[in-house]
Amino acid sequence: MEDKNFKELITQLKDAAKLEIQYGNLTLAEKLSVLLSQMCIVFVMILFAAFILFMLLWGLESWLTQVSGSLWVGVLGSIAVLVVLFLILYGFRKALVINPVTRFVTKLLLKPEE
Repeated sequence: MEDKNFKELITQLKDAAKLEIQYGNLTLAEKLSVLLSQMCIVFVMILFAAFILFMLLWGLESWLTQVSGSLWVGVLGSIAVLVVLFLILYGFRKALVINPVTRFVTKLLLKPEE
């Protein structure tokens, strides 16, 4: 009788372990899909932002060229704007990039189970 109960207990433990593994796999798949979808959205947004920045700088270059009469002044003005934007991004990289990414990943991976 005890042998039968012991085998039944082992079977139930195996089933419970399989269910926990399946639950873990489903949770991992859910979190990876959210992470990858966010990465895709951010990638597309960066492409759009790069295109918009390119067009704005092209317009600035054309305007500066017309105002000054020199193509070099227009090009150097556009380069100066890019350098200033780069320095601002580099200076505030922790607040603009590192902290939001860390916060998102932490919330995604460590949120309490419902």
